Amino acid sequence: MTDARPPLSAYSHHRAFVGQPARYDLAAGSQFALLFLLGLREHHRLLDFGCGSLRLGRLAIPYLMPDRYCGIEPEMRLVEEGFKHELGDDIRLLKRPRFDANRDYRVEVFEETFDFIIAQSVFSHTGQAPVAKALAAFADVLAPGGVILANWLLGYEDTGANVETTDWVYPECVSFMPDRIVRLAQEAGLAISACPWPHPELNWFVMAKRTEDLPSRDQLDALRVAPPAWQR
Repeated sequence: MTDARPPLSAYSHHRAFVGQPARYDLAAGSQFALLFLLGLREHHRLLDFGCGSLRLGRLAIPYLMPDRYCGIEPEMRLVEEGFKHELGDDIRLLKRPRFDANRDYRVEVFEETFDFIIAQSVFSHTGQAPVAKALAAFADVLAPGGVILANWLLGYEDTGANVETTDWVYPECVSFMPDRIVRLAQEAGLAISACPWPHPELNWFVMAKRTEDLPSRDQLDALRVAPPAWQR
């Protein structure tokens, strides 16, 4: 079968690098809505892991109080283009978001604990060792009662890039079986539950340090909304 993926040069645009440009605004709204429905409020601290060109950040940064948004993004040019094309520079002075470009899954660099951590389409492009490292790092900086949201590509692990890879393989994808995801979360000391929020390709999971900090069954059932138009 011919590889239908575009060449890497096609991902140079700040919107294209983080997914299909036509879905940029819808994906931003979907992530923000999920966070809000699970309790994100303006006083909370949010870590946007793999924040890219501020697809989520363009909604979260204006909403949150100053100093409450932090982003990890190795491709810092994307962050700069996000401010240039999506947010403008005045918001930096007003809300003081912080960023770090490390590639080592280090999230303690902000010297903060976070009420919400989100990793959108990060673990769909890397294998289990980096996932384990990231989840352990998330657990270390998760505030009491905080939650982690991340999504994975579910499927047989002998397709696409190998789940044992230790590399970032974007734009290639890595499939995980659900039981491996659960095991990785538990090994990081995290309780985990599937999250039924719609996504066109990936599956969301929510994690917390304690089972009682996970959303209730009623809260999760309320997230079973009709798929938006871009998923139908």
